[in-house]
Amino acid sequence: MTVWERMRNPCGWRGGAKQISVDAMIPLFAVPLLAIIAAQSFLCTVVIFLATPILVYYLHHNFLRFLLRTKFFLMWTITSVLMLMVVFEVSVVPLLEILPEENFFFILCVVGGIYCGFKTRLNADHAAQEGATEQGLELGEGSGELCVTCRRRAPPKAYHCRMCQTCILNREYHCKWLDCCIGSSNLQWYLGCLLFSATAFIYGSNLTMTTVCHPFILIGTVLLPDDCSDVYHQLDIALCFISALYSLLVGLVVFCYLMHHLWLIYLGTTSNERRLRISRNQYDHGILKNVSRLFCCKT
Repeated sequence: MTVWERMRNPCGWRGGAKQISVDAMIPLFAVPLLAIIAAQSFLCTVVIFLATPILVYYLHHNFLRFLLRTKFFLMWTITSVLMLMVVFEVSVVPLLEILPEENFFFILCVVGGIYCGFKTRLNADHAAQEGATEQGLELGEGSGELCVTCRRRAPPKAYHCRMCQTCILNREYHCKWLDCCIGSSNLQWYLGCLLFSATAFIYGSNLTMTTVCHPFILIGTVLLPDDCSDVYHQLDIALCFISALYSLLVGLVVFCYLMHHLWLIYLGTTSNERRLRISRNQYDHGILKNVSRLFCCKT
């Protein structure tokens, strides 16, 4: 806390110095450092990809969970996207194995994912501010059931978020990777973010791997990586391979989230309602549930 208090930006911001959160600064150094270490050898790659989730869980379980709202996961998302973009454009594209139209489509997906993510956070902030202004209502005013935390009447299918400190209509969950609640005000933008992001991560990973590895033709002009045994001979090539592997894993996770939400929309329910329905039938606080809450989204 002393270090946190001392880390203030000395620049002349409007309204005085701005405090720099220590938890938000960690990913700025951790993500590139872990990528460089993983690019040293195949063994380092395996160790880093297996140890990083454990280290993040340990950090969250012992330190970050005591903060009401942390920027750690949001900064991890931003840093990862920036690092993958820099590696792709600076190290992969100059190898002249990627067509201009392929690079254009990739950049289009990245920009679409960033824009939809920004709109997701923007609409969530507006909804939270509107909810905060309504917290001054006297008991009995408004419609719907009384929220014992907000001390106001919330509309039907609105659930309280302890991080946003307000009730969110058709609340899915609090997405820690975007640091905002997902509800009716931003669900469509969140789905767009998942769609563009999954496409960008998986497509960019395929372009990178087929560039630094020996590819083979699957169908027509569709290439897939075949032999990647010599990627560790050069650090820049190994870094491209590590970024492609990281991008592929993230893309698959994001794609699973997209399919999960489309399935919930088909069922006509939300993640929060489904969780509450399941919790009525069973009570579980095991380690698997804690890990899922950490690397997915908070309920």
